[in-house]
Amino acid sequence: ESLIASIQENTNLIWIETPTNPLLELVDINKVCSIAKARGILTCVDNTFASAWNHQPLEMGADLVMLSTSKYIGGHSDLIGGA
Repeated sequence: ESLIASIQENTNLIWIETPTNPLLELVDINKVCSIAKARGILTCVDNTFASAWNHQPLEMGADLVMLSTSKYIGGHSDLIGGA
């Protein structure tokens, strides 16, 4: 309900971070993507904490997925990067 209420006519992208940082709360990716697609809005998921190993947002309907390889994958100290 909160998401639907915040969508405006010029909304082009909904950005999701799940699990969230730092509270690790989960967002229902399928539900958000369904709402967005019905309105012609793209969705992007920041998948840093879950990583592609644990979470595959493209299979849940997301249009774009990004993650920071310097966090969960690299251990916060081994490398700097993103995908």
